[in-house]
Amino acid sequence: MVNQFWALICEAGFFGWVGCTVGFIFRAFGPGDSFFGRRAAFWGSLVIVFYGLWVLGMMKA
Repeated sequence: MVNQFWALICEAGFFGWVGCTVGFIFRAFGPGDSFFGRRAAFWGSLVIVFYGLWVLGMMKA
């Protein structure tokens, strides 16, 4: 039987992962060839955290 808490964590992890990936693309790269390292580190770490939540939610749900 599916645990509703872990199913909710799975959904939040997936949507957070996708949203932070889009945020990484739009916030870490600027016009031309510019790249913002601090912004990339922030958004990249959020991508990793939400990806981990998604995988954990899939394993536990």
